[in-house]
Amino acid sequence: MRIVFVGAVDFSRHCLETLLRLQAEVVAVVTVAPEKSHLNSDYVDLGPIAARHNMPLLRVRQISSPENVEWIRAQRPDVVCVFGFSQLLSPELLSVAPLGCLGTHPALLPRNRGRHPIIWALVEGLTETGLTFLYLDEGVDSGDILWQRPVAIAPDDDAGSLYVKIRDLAQVAIAEFLPQLQAGTAPRTPQDHSRATYWRKRTEADGLIDWTASSQTIHNLIRGLARPYVGAHTLQNGQRSVVWKSRLPTTPVPNDLVDHPAGTMRLQPDGSVAVRTGDGWLLVLEMESQVVKKNAA
Repeated sequence: MRIVFVGAVDFSRHCLETLLRLQAEVVAVVTVAPEKSHLNSDYVDLGPIAARHNMPLLRVRQISSPENVEWIRAQRPDVVCVFGFSQLLSPELLSVAPLGCLGTHPALLPRNRGRHPIIWALVEGLTETGLTFLYLDEGVDSGDILWQRPVAIAPDDDAGSLYVKIRDLAQVAIAEFLPQLQAGTAPRTPQDHSRATYWRKRTEADGLIDWTASSQTIHNLIRGLARPYVGAHTLQNGQRSVVWKSRLPTTPVPNDLVDHPAGTMRLQPDGSVAVRTGDGWLLVLEMESQVVKKNAA
């Protein structure tokens, strides 16, 4: 079964390495052009893997351009695996392989289709998300389901740890469904579109911390935008700082914050920062500005 692999991020790299470890016949790799790599904070160059395995590599600005579709068609794929690539595919590209194009979405489809599912799951305080592999169609995360499992979100999970959970589960998934695809026995379950919900695209303004919100709301925002993403940010005296990590305290508001407005900060002996919030306080463990970094274990 000839596979053309499409991807551009750390998740993609692990999926591609899993396919190769399972001795799948990956005949070519497609990834983003260097000038587009900045659009993914978790970008990983797949070029070295392609070179190491003597696979043709195509770097694209727009994957569905006629010349790129023809290049992919010329590889004679049985299936195109689009794992970690944010562009929608044209009808022409969707039809280049007999088994179609497979994609992946880190949510329990049909719920939570759309943009930034890992970020939104944490920002909204969900305790469960999931991983779905699906047959791509012309819609947004609307194709038939190939494989799906839930993923628990622990209170101490952030974007980085949840990303790793989903990335590792993807390797389990590929090991399960690859033999089924090769044997022609892979499941194909239509989604119930009446149950579909959608995450919207986030903006930079969504990452601005409102210290008048509850401590839990602020903590969830910080968790959701933690590495490998861009980080939640705050403005203090005209200085922009990125907040990477926080902790919900279990003690009352410190005396030196009690009579102060939300957003008031107090540096702690261990390097952390206590911040007054709308309903209490929050401990910031890692905050980075243009001129100073503060870290606490």
